[in-house]
Amino acid sequence: MYFGSVSIEECEGCILAHSFKSAAGRIRKGQLLDQDHIALIRSSGVSHVTVARLDNDDIHEDTAAYRIAESLSGRNVRLGAASTGRVNLHAINTGLCEFDAATIHAINLLHEDITVATLPGSSRVVEGQIIATVKIIPFAAQSEHVTAACSAAKEGISVLPTVPAKAVLIQTRLPALSDSALDKASRVTEHRLLERSCTLIEETRVDHTSSAVVAALQQALATEVDWIIIFGASAISDRDDIVPAAIAAAGGTIERFGMPMDPGNLLLLANLQDKTVIGMPGCARSPKYNGLDKVLDRLASKAPISNHWIASLGVGGLLSEIPDRPRPRVVVQEQPKITALILAAGSSTRFGESNKLLAEWKGRPLLQHVIAAASDSRATSVSVVTGFDNESVESQATASTWAKPVQLINNPAFVTGMASSLVKGVSASLDSDAIIVCLADMPNISSGVIDRLIDAFLQKSDKAIYVPVVDGQRGNPVLITRKLFDSILSLVGDTGARVLAQQFPDSVVEVNVEDTSIFQDVDTKRELDAINEAAKNT
Repeated sequence: MYFGSVSIEECEGCILAHSFKSAAGRIRKGQLLDQDHIALIRSSGVSHVTVARLDNDDIHEDTAAYRIAESLSGRNVRLGAASTGRVNLHAINTGLCEFDAATIHAINLLHEDITVATLPGSSRVVEGQIIATVKIIPFAAQSEHVTAACSAAKEGISVLPTVPAKAVLIQTRLPALSDSALDKASRVTEHRLLERSCTLIEETRVDHTSSAVVAALQQALATEVDWIIIFGASAISDRDDIVPAAIAAAGGTIERFGMPMDPGNLLLLANLQDKTVIGMPGCARSPKYNGLDKVLDRLASKAPISNHWIASLGVGGLLSEIPDRPRPRVVVQEQPKITALILAAGSSTRFGESNKLLAEWKGRPLLQHVIAAASDSRATSVSVVTGFDNESVESQATASTWAKPVQLINNPAFVTGMASSLVKGVSASLDSDAIIVCLADMPNISSGVIDRLIDAFLQKSDKAIYVPVVDGQRGNPVLITRKLFDSILSLVGDTGARVLAQQFPDSVVEVNVEDTSIFQDVDTKRELDAINEAAKNT
């Protein structure tokens, strides 16, 4: 391939290397030049342009990328359109993204012109998610390199679909362990399983003795169950400890104790009459991501879990700190971290067939107005919880360049009510000092209101809930500190910050904002028409 400056008299059929702009018009980078393009360039007084001219053994970047991506695609993978030398690979199903790292390395080592990037191995993905991308760096790749890459690809990227499963939870008790701690572990586990299409069908609580656990295991075997999950009142310390000893006494086999991920080191895997038994690490009482999640992701897609696979988790296995750890690895003093948490998972049933969050007001979707306000505020980060119509909502959430990066959090359990979105959002924000719960159907909310809540929190940080008010009437958004994160994780159904304010009235601070937007949400098309009409009159 030739790359360089040529006379406009010789550039027909060449690829324009850099975008061309003039008063007469614009030609985008990568455009195959024809006589009309050349005439436009000539009219601007330009005599030479930088182009790429393909040789006979070159393959255009789009064609090359598509061929390699097609060769890489295995089960449950679809290809996006080729553009600018890039083809994305998407998951057809929700499940587990699997690939052979050696295959990806081999392709990337063939030639610098050809690159393949993937998600981390064994990533849990949702339908439509990008799992890999093929990018040709220059405007073309040599035919022999493309052929070699296709040969090495071997349908090397697949998605193993999630398979619905059933689980039983066994918790053991000691006097020092409160019922509330057991209840929290149950809730966190149920949410964790639900995310992976696994239903918790039964829970048993027994004394922390080997005989009691054996009896509970035998009871679990009498049900139609795929997984048996055991939360010991104290962490498993040895293969001969109470939980593994009980599994062995019941006729089970300990497959693995310990894994090179932290949090998650003390996980135990066993098999009992073809049922998978998991001895939970203590960190699993927290919803924050840990080694257990990596194992559950594979179980949910019936992917094999070998000693070799577990041993491979050490690289990248040192995860972030969890709040329950009694002795943190490092104590760091820093400014408060405040996450603006936008709830955008609802199904808009009162709005009709369309998704209200995608309806436009002042030239942009309702959702984008709320993201803009959150991003322009003094919140340190912005997260959006999606659920219903998640692909369309996520597309709009990332369609603009915001002042702050926007984290997307999918809530597959959104149909159970607002509480599930709060739980999901808080689970992803446990390192925050506070969250500001914003409703995605309140497009008129301003960054100023959010900043007033932040100011109130910084000035009076001993409280837990900060609510905006006008003339004594409370509205949204609401700032909630980490003191109540555990309480949020206990919420179920269609409950939210209002319930917490009722439960902890002495922890509420009312913040006067003199802005009635804190009451203005959009539930129906009539309400949307009303705010559109109001906007015309201002």
